[in-house]
Amino acid sequence: MRFVKLASNWLERVEGDPFVWPFWVDVAGADPDDPDAVNAVAIAEGVAHGSAGGVFSVEEALAPVFARVFEGSNGEWLLPHLERMRAGRRYSEAELAGLFRERHGREPEVYEWDVQPPR
Repeated sequence: MRFVKLASNWLERVEGDPFVWPFWVDVAGADPDDPDAVNAVAIAEGVAHGSAGGVFSVEEALAPVFARVFEGSNGEWLLPHLERMRAGRRYSEAELAGLFRERHGREPEVYEWDVQPPR
């Protein structure tokens, strides 16, 4: 799966900045040509032995337990889009990148992860 890094309190971090506990929210775009493709949400926090995370369905990612990750990653802006996904709207990778670009004025990082999509 290809994920777009959409929200993190480390997005603008530069060498020499004081340490802050990292939070990340990345979203995999659904292939518009594949009717079985789904959006997936990768959520992570922490570093090394203090880290936790995983790949979740949109429904799982909207659970209250992850509210602190969205807040910590400055990712509250993603919540209305995830709500639309839960209602059946599928976002392509290009659309997700466009949302990031509108917000940050630059292209987001994208990465491949060999993980099964949640169902």
